[in-house]
Amino acid sequence: MTDPAFDQAVPEHPLARSSRRGQSNALRRGQSKIHRRYTPQLCCSVPRGIAARVVARLKSHDWHRNHDLIALRRNGYVPYGKRNHPDYQPKPMRVSARSESCEALTGLSLALAANCDYNPDSDYPFEIMAPFEQIAAAMGMLHVYENGRKAYDSPLHALSVQEQLGYVIAMHGRDTDTGQNKPLRLWLSEKFFTSRGIAVEEIRQWLGQFRTWAIRNGLTESLRKRYERHLLRVERIGIDLKDKHSLRNRLKQIKRWVVSPELAGKKQAKVSMLEQGLDTLAQQDSERLDTLLDGSASNLRSLARAKSRRQNPYYQAWVAWSNKTMRHEVVALESALRQEHPGLLHASPETYYRLLLERAGIILP
Repeated sequence: MTDPAFDQAVPEHPLARSSRRGQSNALRRGQSKIHRRYTPQLCCSVPRGIAARVVARLKSHDWHRNHDLIALRRNGYVPYGKRNHPDYQPKPMRVSARSESCEALTGLSLALAANCDYNPDSDYPFEIMAPFEQIAAAMGMLHVYENGRKAYDSPLHALSVQEQLGYVIAMHGRDTDTGQNKPLRLWLSEKFFTSRGIAVEEIRQWLGQFRTWAIRNGLTESLRKRYERHLLRVERIGIDLKDKHSLRNRLKQIKRWVVSPELAGKKQAKVSMLEQGLDTLAQQDSERLDTLLDGSASNLRSLARAKSRRQNPYYQAWVAWSNKTMRHEVVALESALRQEHPGLLHASPETYYRLLLERAGIILP
């Protein structure tokens, strides 16, 4: 135990410069050092459906048996500031990670899975629809000082580890508010799912169920508009992907991994059919150019309408019911709905046929 009189007797050297760490140690003299302020845990609500399934799988993951993490620790971590340093040599670490590190990795994975975009119709799937500061708050590790400064070092370190593992793709840039280099946009890669025991077929099945649920509830248009608003917001902020060619190619590779081979084959068949139609139009040299363009545009519109109708389960159910019903009843229901909601058929076909089925008594409102 030190004597206060002795501490007062020893003067401080005038050339000595006190650091922030030294000041903190002097302020907490006689108190135990804070190892970490918060314990990582999921503090946000998890949406039902595919997000809840992924979160349930991630909770049971054991990082001590993760082969990717073991191989990375044998080579050593590379800090974010040393990634572009050609002469930096990482130091090998012990194979078993600390329990605090595993808890941070699990908390970050749960928060990312809960705030992920699972819409398969998006341009780049598995994007995190929240800033990283909100992700840190969802982990329960966002610390706000008295002066308003926010700190989340543990989530940043966990994100750096998952980037080196290849589980998360991060777009770093300069934050306009703080002027610091931070992760601005995040995406989950295919290894994020396969490394936790989630097979490719399961992901494709869950995404197909998500699309069916959106069509059944008439949410495809609202989801598309929400994603377009997100793209406009990130473009206004200046964090779009116009100049990120390698990043866009990597995200397109994940998109191809998501789409099943059956859907890719159907798409290729449609593309070949359209190419044949264009070749046929090119051979008709005697016709005028404007006639050709009008005919091709009408054909493309008819193909798009037919494709949307075939993918609409309400339209298929309405056709099946109308084939078994008297024609005057079908015409009466359609004319009444068109008078009440003009333009609904072209604006939202799913809602139009759903209302027809409700009025016919096929489904409950």
